[in-house]
Amino acid sequence: MVELRQLTPQNGMAEYAMLQDMDAVENGFSNEVKGMSFQAYQQWLLLQDGYSRGENLPENFIPQTVYFLYIDGLPVGMARIRHRSSALLESQGVGNFGYGIAKSFRGKGYGNALFVQVLKKCSALGYTRIRSFVAVDNTASNRIFQNNGAIFLGVWNGTRNIYETPISPR
Repeated sequence: MVELRQLTPQNGMAEYAMLQDMDAVENGFSNEVKGMSFQAYQQWLLLQDGYSRGENLPENFIPQTVYFLYIDGLPVGMARIRHRSSALLESQGVGNFGYGIAKSFRGKGYGNALFVQVLKKCSALGYTRIRSFVAVDNTASNRIFQNNGAIFLGVWNGTRNIYETPISPR
C-alpha cells in the first residue's frame, strides 16, 4: 500500500532511521536530519510542523509541508512541497517541491510513486502547474518527470533541467 503522510511532531524512530539513509545533500535535495541526534530530530519535527502553518519562517522562506512516503507502512522517502511559487526561489533554481528516496529503497519505483502522490497534493494546494529543477545528471529523476507529463523547458545554470508539469484539478 502506497501512502503519503504529512509530517507530525509525533513521527519517531522509523522516519528518523529512514532519513539517516539519505545523504545530507544529494542532487540538490537537502536532508538536514542526516547525522542529527534523535533529540535534535524531535526539535526539527516541531520546526517543520510550524513551517507548514507559516510559523517562525526564516526570511524569504515560503510555507512548506514535509511528507513521508510509506510503502506497506514503512517510510521509504520524503518530499517537501512549497505552498506557492516564488520568483526568488526560481531565480535560485528551486522549484515547487523536492523529494528523495532512502538509498536502501531506490530502484524499486518508489520515486515514481512519490512523484505521483506529490502531484495530487500540489493539486489540493491549488497548483495548476509545477516548476521543477532536476540535476542534469540525475537520470532516475529526469526519467520520472518525463514519464509523468513534465515538459522540458531548458537548463538552469548548466546544472539543472527545468520542467513544468501541468496538474489536473482535483
